Amino acid sequence: MAVEGQATPTEGEAATEFALPKQRTMRQSIWKFIRGKPLGAFGVFLVLFMVAMTLGTPQLTDWDVPNLPDRPLGFQLGDPWMSRYGLEDKFYTVEDRLAQQESPSADHWLGTDKNGRDTWSRIVFGARRSLFVALWALVFATVVGTTIGVISGYFRGSLDTGSQRFMDALQAFPPLIAIILIVTINPLSGDQPNLIVIAVALGIVGVPTVQRITRSVVLSTREQPYVDAARVIGATDARTMRYYILPNIFASTIIVFSTGLGVAILAEAALSFIVPDKVPQGASWGLMLSEAQSFLVEKPWMGIASAGAIALAVLGFNLAGDALRDVLDPRLRI
Repeated sequence: MAVEGQATPTEGEAATEFALPKQRTMRQSIWKFIRGKPLGAFGVFLVLFMVAMTLGTPQLTDWDVPNLPDRPLGFQLGDPWMSRYGLEDKFYTVEDRLAQQESPSADHWLGTDKNGRDTWSRIVFGARRSLFVALWALVFATVVGTTIGVISGYFRGSLDTGSQRFMDALQAFPPLIAIILIVTINPLSGDQPNLIVIAVALGIVGVPTVQRITRSVVLSTREQPYVDAARVIGATDARTMRYYILPNIFASTIIVFSTGLGVAILAEAALSFIVPDKVPQGASWGLMLSEAQSFLVEKPWMGIASAGAIALAVLGFNLAGDALRDVLDPRLRI
């Protein structure tokens, strides 16, 4: 009913008022994210740059058992495209002497190490090792921790109590000491250091954190009306967890995964720095920092490069994870 003195909206105006808002294009969404979350955008840039450092030409070989760092998914990756030289290429001065610990130059952007190898190239190769070890570790921790957290939080009772006490016992060990212990025992390959063992050790240490966060979200999610409705219509516990619990904790899982990658990269570098004889040799940021510590005062180039790579990688994943949390958590958008 129209009010006296007030214009009645036409049919076209009413349709315009109640029309759905226009969907943003991909470019508009990216630009809004950059303007709204500049630090998050910087973190995403650092993450994408690190991923780009690991890329190389896939080799046409038969499928093989996954290995790290050059065969993480079962196929061989060639040298990283961003590497200027080979991993073990050595360089010499005009006097035919080994170019040891040269300062940064046009030929060697970050200088050379004590064996005359290009530091930038070893940083690039080290990015592949750090990222793939962290990915494997977080996949292990996320799968195991999410499974334990969902089952424990959904059923509660004695199962929940027993699993949480076991997680308490596992978390009682200092993480770095626990990792060193697992790597020292090395159950998969005897006396030979193995990156898979390191990834599994990092994953085991990360399981308690993942499962506690997952369990806390499940405890609140299981009390929602739609979960009660699923039980009323006869859904089994397995179906309820799969179709009503897991999809609603997916955002939290993604956030834990993204922020955990930075922690795993830092832990792998710390392990290589503290016990270099217990990890495989090769291009590793932690090993490079360990080699450079004796020359940090006189020739700090390699130490600065390796420490800077570790710091930027951890910073990138932390900033990207925080921004991802803000985007995915609806409570922070109110």
